[in-house]
Amino acid sequence: MHNVNRYQCRALIFTAGLLAWLTAGATPALADQDVGEQLAKKGNSNGAAACIGCHGSDGQGMAAGGFPRLAGMNADYLVSQLHAFRDGTRNNPIMTPIATNLADSEINAVARYYSLLPAASGSGPKASPLEGDLLQRANHLATWGDWPQRKLPGCNQCHAPSGEGVGANFPGIAGQHASYLKAQLKAWQSGARRNDPLGLMKHVATSLSEEEIDLLATYYASMPPGKTIAADNLVQAPPKQPVAGTTPAPDAGQQATFTPPSREQFPVGPFGDMVRQGEAIFTQTNTDPVSAPYVGNDQACTNCHLDAGRLADSSPLWAAWVSYPAYRKKNDKVNTYIERLQGCFTYSMNAQASKAGKPPAADSDTIVALTAYSYWLASGAPTGDSDMAGRGYPEVAATEKGFDAQRGAKVFADNCAMCHGKDGQGVRDAEGSAIFPPLWGEHGYNWGAGMHRINTATAFIKHNMPLGVGGLSDQEAWDVAAFMNSHERPQDPRYDGDFEETVKQHHGGEYDYYGVDVGKSGKRLGQP
Repeated sequence: MHNVNRYQCRALIFTAGLLAWLTAGATPALADQDVGEQLAKKGNSNGAAACIGCHGSDGQGMAAGGFPRLAGMNADYLVSQLHAFRDGTRNNPIMTPIATNLADSEINAVARYYSLLPAASGSGPKASPLEGDLLQRANHLATWGDWPQRKLPGCNQCHAPSGEGVGANFPGIAGQHASYLKAQLKAWQSGARRNDPLGLMKHVATSLSEEEIDLLATYYASMPPGKTIAADNLVQAPPKQPVAGTTPAPDAGQQATFTPPSREQFPVGPFGDMVRQGEAIFTQTNTDPVSAPYVGNDQACTNCHLDAGRLADSSPLWAAWVSYPAYRKKNDKVNTYIERLQGCFTYSMNAQASKAGKPPAADSDTIVALTAYSYWLASGAPTGDSDMAGRGYPEVAATEKGFDAQRGAKVFADNCAMCHGKDGQGVRDAEGSAIFPPLWGEHGYNWGAGMHRINTATAFIKHNMPLGVGGLSDQEAWDVAAFMNSHERPQDPRYDGDFEETVKQHHGGEYDYYGVDVGKSGKRLGQP
């Protein structure tokens, strides 16, 4: 009996110690939330005023005073803005002294507190909902922007289709007060606010007219957080588009490019329905229910063919359609346009890892919709013209320094990581959908995709990235393309078990890192 009591005692001591250890890990999180609530409601003893004085007891903000909603905002974004107020990269006579008197741990705590509060629209004066032509124009700007004329990405590209925001750089704007949204766009426009990475918001705001700023502010203010505005038969098109199938006069020194039909010219009837389905698949390939079963990664066609396949110098569909059938060295045969699309699923979409395990069949809804969409975009284009201005990605001349992946690492950190993540794995929204695609790794394009070639990636990056801003030098484009393609990615679908033979038959040359030991570590890229 004495021994039993001794073991029981030891068991009690062990159990007590285990409980203490487990609860010790949980206490700081609870304490942090308590600290955040304390700061929000009472401030601190160092002079930081309570947040509720301006942002309300529920964190919904005050439209009349221009104070934004904080409830439900991404914690990383709130942290980044508080740091910006504190270090002077963002100025505000109220927020600067508050942030200055907050410790890092307090900034983290109050940001987490507000991120966990429910976001609710409708507090304070609510913006009037848009209707008719005004709603169509706002929806077009939010969804598509204006790539051909202003290199202006749609707001949804960075803030997510729901307007809920993504990560530390792109805040939630759905359900935010119109007065605040308008004030911030005006601040970016005038230069009063300057803490935007790469000057992206400066470019966006200065590209917008006064009326467009009002439209977008009203549009997003009337959008419930986490939801999109639905409008039956909404025509997603701006007014006064060029006539379909025309080639406008070029600027001096530029070659004219073909103009596809505008979105307000979508055909009607069953064919029009298929064309619209093609656009939906093209822009949301990995999530659209029709095409998703054939996608084995987090890629969408529009990632490499901007503005839904419309944009010149971004390998537009209208130039591809008139170029096929054509011989391709890649598979050593004459390819039809359908085979070309299937190849995109095989290589860029890594269809082998998809639910279907293969690319879509020629008569599948996916391929039929994409061919219908491509055919319609090419309305009026000269059939057989494989040298159309704007086709593909214009080549970038080699530089004296060549390209270097190590130099490219810094270019990536400075210009690309804000969207594609520090690890290159892209950025997802709250529902897990990729807003910015991964550039390497298991969810990237595979070793057979055209973008794995450094010269091809350089051409795309130089003419299209950073998104809407551009500005990389030729050298930076070459270096960051080399860095991007110096990482592992899914295997080349043409690999048949013999690595050396795959290298010999399908790879090689200075622009291809497959089979190369880039890091001098003894591991060759692509080697199983």
